[in-house]
Amino acid sequence: MLVAGRGERLRPLTDVRPKCLLEVGGEPLIVRAVDLLGERGLTRFTVVDGWLGDQVRVALTARFPAEWFRFVRNAAWAETNNAYSLWLARYEKPEPLLLLDGDLAFVPEVLDLLLDDPRPNRLLLRSEGELGDEEMKVRLGPDDTVSDLGKELPPGETAGESVGIELFSPGFAAKLFAELERRVLAGPGRREFYEAAFVELIRAGETVHAVDIGDLACLEIDTADDLARARRVFGPEP
Repeated sequence: MLVAGRGERLRPLTDVRPKCLLEVGGEPLIVRAVDLLGERGLTRFTVVDGWLGDQVRVALTARFPAEWFRFVRNAAWAETNNAYSLWLARYEKPEPLLLLDGDLAFVPEVLDLLLDDPRPNRLLLRSEGELGDEEMKVRLGPDDTVSDLGKELPPGETAGESVGIELFSPGFAAKLFAELERRVLAGPGRREFYEAAFVELIRAGETVHAVDIGDLACLEIDTADDLARARRVFGPEP
């Protein structure tokens, strides 16, 4: 789970707490996410924190067993992007990787769609709704295979938005961390979105499938308007 950033567009709310601890439906975003994942038997989490990261650690270990978590600090959170945070989460032993951005509010059904899909590498795609400059857009090839991702892709040429939840096989995860390391050490990877590494692996022959969530609620919280919308959908703070 990646929660290192400050959430500049949500200031002043994020001056005193990380974005992932903003409450939606009466719970902090990251607590909601871990709760839903835990209900589905997932109890091993690597959390990459940064801005006010100690608050994140206290909130999670107060609610869940401390042994569920491996915490990693991105001390360079102010000058890096999520590709760098994901690289910091790397591990040596090949394992499946469920990647989740920590600023999401979603209904549990989106996790079920991801976990129940039998294909080894997949990402959640929201095909319903408008696409703008901020959305990470997805271009598809045959059989729902992902052929390209990027915010800059023309909306009319894409199938929808990658919502920020992916599940990868051990083999793909190992290649992903290797590609992230190559890009980080070369320089550009420090400021990139992690999807740039996805694209390189896809172009090298790896296959990633899109799992469409349709109109199921899965909202990214970047702005005050996003937060207000999420609270309308999931309920306000208590």
